[in-house]
Amino acid sequence: MPSKLREWFDELGHLDHLNVEDHTLQRAFAVVIYHVINADKIETDREKKRFSEFFLNDFGLDDLEIYKLHKEASQFDKDFDTYLDVLKEKIGAYPEVEVKLLKTLNSIMVTQKFNKEEFAEFEKIRDTLL
Repeated sequence: MPSKLREWFDELGHLDHLNVEDHTLQRAFAVVIYHVINADKIETDREKKRFSEFFLNDFGLDDLEIYKLHKEASQFDKDFDTYLDVLKEKIGAYPEVEVKLLKTLNSIMVTQKFNKEEFAEFEKIRDTLL
């Protein structure tokens, strides 16, 4: 999942129009990404690596910052709705970012088997962002 989001950001450049140093923005992306990764209650080493690469490449965070952000995301996963709202607020002025996110999530969902709960989470993201 994070690799797809990374591809999305690569297409947009390096977030020049967003404040990548904004910890709230970082946490919002981390919680949303972590929530999708952890939807099946399994987080693989490959997913953790992609999470790390995403924040290294697109936010310029170092290993310790990424570790702390991942830990925060896992603790705040229960607050997914709140952080999804924060993400909408932070990227709301950039509809192309919202659309890219939905396209990315959609492509992830159709390339792997998913259950009703995962689809419900996708719908929640879609409904919040649009």
